[in-house]
Amino acid sequence: MRMTNTSKVAALAAVCLTAALLQACYQSTAYFRYFSTNIKGWERDTVLHYHVPAVKEGGFYAEEIGVRTSRLYPFKQLSLVVNQKVISTSGSHANVVNSDTIVLDIYDEEGNLRGKGVDLYQLVVPFKGIRLQEGDSIEMAIHHNMRRFALEGIADVGFKVTKAYSE
Repeated sequence: MRMTNTSKVAALAAVCLTAALLQACYQSTAYFRYFSTNIKGWERDTVLHYHVPAVKEGGFYAEEIGVRTSRLYPFKQLSLVVNQKVISTSGSHANVVNSDTIVLDIYDEEGNLRGKGVDLYQLVVPFKGIRLQEGDSIEMAIHHNMRRFALEGIADVGFKVTKAYSE
């Protein structure tokens, strides 16, 4: 039996849909949240807190930080302090707070905002990867680390945790 063009397209669509569903199952989002800041001035002492609920399955999780900026942002880079504490039911992480400072390039070499958008530009960068056991959760706190006390042009800051693979 000979396949028509319509049958070929339908078969190709089915294969693509199956592949997309398998990929979605492989990388499941455990947590994804943005918090708004005052776009007229995110103050250094305003800390954004994220709570990742207990994961249902152990494995390796990828983390990302996202920032939405406007043209009001006056600097080429943004420095963030990220404090992360894994709350472990098994004691494997000993509830230690890890503190990292990350620097994001907000503008490219030509002076254009990096990221995707029109009025607000969303820039997403990989942060870390972490092994979590079943029942572990994460407490995350983010604040800016710039010399200016209040930063204009930062609208939102987000945090995403995605399961990369099981162990």
